[in-house]
Amino acid sequence: AVVSTQSTGTLLVCCPRHVSALSKMKLLNYLLTVILAVPALSELKILNTPGGSSHPAPCALTCAGVARYDDRGMYGWSGGSGDAYKYVNLTGCAFVSAPVVTAVLRGPYLNVKCPSIAIRNIYKTWFQVMPVEDVTANEMLRSECDVYWTAVGYNC
Repeated sequence: AVVSTQSTGTLLVCCPRHVSALSKMKLLNYLLTVILAVPALSELKILNTPGGSSHPAPCALTCAGVARYDDRGMYGWSGGSGDAYKYVNLTGCAFVSAPVVTAVLRGPYLNVKCPSIAIRNIYKTWFQVMPVEDVTANEMLRSECDVYWTAVGYNC
């Protein structure tokens, strides 16, 4: 049996004439099971969000990225003596409310450690991170500390 998806999204099942009707039914049953079961296996369930909002399950979305240490402008490392902070852009995720966010810092070198961070001010288009240690923005740049993040929220 040959199974293909055409550009229109239509599922086409072709079977040689010598294949029995029972075999064709088994193949169709298998395909329907896979088509119906796979979405259920990958379901995302959000129990609660920072704002307490709830939306239909099909609207749940996981979005992830890396905010680079050398970002400039609003999304660069900023702050004065001992109070570095960084805004992380979430606009590409298209969240409709503030998501649940996790984030860590990672640098490129084993001998240069990036500090732990606290997440502050989570909104649907951005969130803010601050090191828990007293470090400057210049130290974060020198250490090349990127923010690796994951956000889970709703897009409808």
